[in-house]
Amino acid sequence: MTTLGNPGQRKRSYFAARWHGEVPLKPLFWWDMLTVGTLVNALAGLVSLILLARGLHPGLWVAWHFLLVPYNLFVLLVVWRAARDRGSLRSLALCWFGCTFLF
Repeated sequence: MTTLGNPGQRKRSYFAARWHGEVPLKPLFWWDMLTVGTLVNALAGLVSLILLARGLHPGLWVAWHFLLVPYNLFVLLVVWRAARDRGSLRSLALCWFGCTFLF
């Protein structure tokens, strides 16, 4: 797969583009982290609570709750790297990551 503007240059995957810094900070922070990340984490937390309320084995709902930790860590790292000189965004990203464990 090639991009339209640069023939011969491969288009990177979702994760590779973010890891290599090809996505600007603004969409990384506002869309990937705060919007999509928060919604996906809220949905996983809700499912985890439903599993808990149904009385299923504690290992199952705890595992479901922490299923997104690798994705959350990835998002934190790419935002952290993109916000080299923006300490406030780094702090907010770190707070967001901490909140994913609590909720």
